[in-house]
Amino acid sequence: MGRLGKLLILLSLALALATSGGAHGESLKSLQERMDEVQDRLDRATERVESLRDEAGRIDIRLRRSRARRTQLQARHDVLERKAAARAVTLYQSGQTDMLEVFLGSSSISELADGAMMLSLVAEQEDEVFTAVVRSDQELAALNRALETDRARLRRTAESLEEESGELQDTFSELSSEYDALKRRLEAAARRAAQAEAESSASTTSAPPPAAPVAAAPVAAAPAAPSGGMACPVGGAVSFIDSWGDPRAGHTHQGVDMMAGYGTPVMAITSGVVTLSSYGSSSGNWIILSGSDGNAYWYMHNEQNLVSSGSVAAGQQIATVGDTGNAAGTPHVHFEYHPGGGAAVNPYPLVASIC
Repeated sequence: MGRLGKLLILLSLALALATSGGAHGESLKSLQERMDEVQDRLDRATERVESLRDEAGRIDIRLRRSRARRTQLQARHDVLERKAAARAVTLYQSGQTDMLEVFLGSSSISELADGAMMLSLVAEQEDEVFTAVVRSDQELAALNRALETDRARLRRTAESLEEESGELQDTFSELSSEYDALKRRLEAAARRAAQAEAESSASTTSAPPPAAPVAAAPVAAAPAAPSGGMACPVGGAVSFIDSWGDPRAGHTHQGVDMMAGYGTPVMAITSGVVTLSSYGSSSGNWIILSGSDGNAYWYMHNEQNLVSSGSVAAGQQIATVGDTGNAAGTPHVHFEYHPGGGAAVNPYPLVASIC
């Protein structure tokens, strides 16, 4: 067979491999379309969860500010009430005959200050202390109403979040097996197509020298690291949005929350050394990977840390996805990226490029 015949055969093989996903005749296009459908379902569920977490964070910030304001107002109100009490005694001792009736008809300083007769006396004497007490009372009452409204809203949001988080986990449970199978088929088809293309390219440059047949190398069972020597931090069905800077309880979000099912493998994003494996009240089980690239990578809320120290390779499992710490009910990996081991920067572009 001449070189032209061999080239035609190789080109036909490359075309077949590029449009075939395996023994079932699935095309790369159909596999990718189904993978996109699966990912879209996960992403839509994740967006609902993240929207509720964002709302809860904003309400929590308002509540914290309102409580701090109430503390300030209450302290000021206490001072005003003492001043009002002293002023009322002064008015009574000065011979205001109507003051006895006002005193006897009031059950508190605030009620005393709010009385029509007292306000009339205050207006006559151009004294502002009682008016200040009334205004302070009104502001405190309005603030307490706002606090109660926000507390009720936070309860409803928490209930919705619990429901949506449960539905997200159901979606992961339903789709994880298919997601993993589709991913394996896509990777295998892509490898075969790339190999055929390389063989086709080589055949056009020179005729292959005679050689003994070589058995095809088996596909490695270990997860392959994408280009650049980096692997997705979650080794299974995963979904995430850019939530950098979103409100959280007492702070803003400094990472990306990678939603996944309980127990999903957590992977080393790059080769390096695990320099911390510990537990924190907020972070739960967490790991710091000091990468061989000079950057640090933080993984939080793990169900279980599987590596406590030592060197790891890109794509090696180091933990499992969980909801430890302050992530109860919403299993995910809170992933942070610290270039040069310094302050965190938005990790979304990085993980979006490799997951």
